[in-house]
This record gives sequence, C-alpha cells and structure tokens, in this order.
Amino acid sequence: MGVRATLFTAALALLATSGLIASSQKTVKDGVYTKAQAERVTETYGKVCANCHDPAKVAAGKKPAPPLAGDLFLDSWKDRTVGELMATIKLTMPNDGSMTLTADDAADLTALILLNNKFPEGKDPLKYDDAGKKIVFVK
Repeated sequence: MGVRATLFTAALALLATSGLIASSQKTVKDGVYTKAQAERVTETYGKVCANCHDPAKVAAGKKPAPPLAGDLFLDSWKDRTVGELMATIKLTMPNDGSMTLTADDAADLTALILLNNKFPEGKDPLKYDDAGKKIVFVK
C-alpha cells in the first residue's frame, strides 16, 4: 500500500471514529417509532406488563421483572437490536401465559419502551419486520 493510500485510510478511520462520517447503522436515536404508536399501547402495558415490570405494582413477596427504562435497561440492551426486543416481547411475554401478544403488540410495546427511555420519535410507526432487526440500542 502506498503512502497516499495509507494516509487516506488513516484519515477515513479518524473521521469515522470522530463521528464526522455518519454510520450506516440505524439506532434508536434515529426516530424509529411514533408517539401515537407508543401511546395507543399504554392500556395493554398496564394490563399485561406493569404487574411484573413496575415495582410499585408487583405483588408482595414477588421479585420484579427487569426494568424497561433507565440505565439498567439500556446497559442490558446496549448493542442489541430492537428486533431482538420485539421478538422477546412477542415470544415470551407475558410469561404467565395469560395471553398471546401479536407482532403489532410487540412493536407497539417496544415503541412505548423507546418513548419511556426518552428516545426521539419519528414520522413512521415501528414495524415488526426485518428492519427492526437492524436498529441497534445505544445509550
């Protein structure tokens, strides 16, 4: 590799690590859900999720499920995808088997989680499809 090519490669690496070149990786900071989508599922969250995930509503003597907002949540999902979260919600929640969530429910609940973690809203609702598999959680 010539001197010019080496300098060019080094310059690109420096620009990429400094954030001056935008990453093609979409993240939760890119507005991947709508506020209306998140708000339409608040009743479902209250009926299905809060009894385990909201420490104030967990039955006495029962251990709360992992939090869905805040540093602990973000640390556990950092560098994982929104698609993974949606699949976890759809396939394993609620873990008492009291109901079955649809793909749309999982997408909407994920939107609510993004809203509660103060990620920016976008113009289009989050969908339970391959695109969600490429959206990465960042803090």
